[in-house]
Amino acid sequence: MVVNPRSSASERLRGQVLARLREHACVVGELATSGDASDGERLARLVSSCGPDVLVAAGGDGTASLALRALLETGYADRTALGLLPLGTGNNAARSFGLHALRDGEGAVALAIGAITGGVRREVDLGCIDGRPFLGSVAIGMDADVLALRNRLHKRLAGLGLGAGYALYLGASLGSLLSRHGAPARLTLDGVTERLHLFGLCVVNAPVYAGPIRFDAANDCADGQLDVLALHSGREYVAEYASGWLRYLRTRSGRVVEPSARLRRAREIRVDFEQPVAAQADGEPLSAAASYRIAVLPGAVRLCLPDPQQ
Repeated sequence: MVVNPRSSASERLRGQVLARLREHACVVGELATSGDASDGERLARLVSSCGPDVLVAAGGDGTASLALRALLETGYADRTALGLLPLGTGNNAARSFGLHALRDGEGAVALAIGAITGGVRREVDLGCIDGRPFLGSVAIGMDADVLALRNRLHKRLAGLGLGAGYALYLGASLGSLLSRHGAPARLTLDGVTERLHLFGLCVVNAPVYAGPIRFDAANDCADGQLDVLALHSGREYVAEYASGWLRYLRTRSGRVVEPSARLRRAREIRVDFEQPVAAQADGEPLSAAASYRIAVLPGAVRLCLPDPQQ
């Protein structure tokens, strides 16, 4: 089990959930992340020494990303499943696969623990950006700048003893709309190239993105392709995210929806900018670069998911 003690969930909730899991499963190793570069190496050593049936990520999307990187780097992805305890802010990947933020209450906790201890194990695709795997999504341009602003504001608020949740992310999004983002670029999808100004590029594996946003309709994350949304301006950004929010709500209520007309699918994505542009993967910032290479890794990991028959 890998635990992020800095996740947005309260310390009390985190302690209760972890104690509950220990009651229902034999936990053979635990690691609390420190938030620095040593986390990956320490987790890889833990996985290699324990050889667990399940690696549980107790945190948000960043913790899940750290866990799956450890599984791939150690060669355990084909024998160790990834379980999720959604204790983060967005929990986009977990919610894409039928789980709920554990702060939602007892039902969400029971669902997540049931998926780990007695749910189904399903192979799903991963994405990979310049050698780094991701479960949920990659964003280049606007949304990466939003994340950077959100992180700066969060640090200031933490220094004042104030908390921060999803409202801070929304505030950072609104504030970022007033600035310029992205750059002229060449975008290549499965060998077909076009030139355009990229305000923001989203490459999505799981259907839920950036909180309650959905660009796609049906998506089981196992079709061997990634969803690609290229946006040219702030106006397109606002329109697409507003319709994505409505699509998410309609999907949750069981209604049939259509994917975005701008959505495309590809196995390999290459984007080359005229200048370095910021990026993020699963909510973790990446170093700005002028070129990115993104590809799908079909069926690369097994997830612990709720049993639909129960």
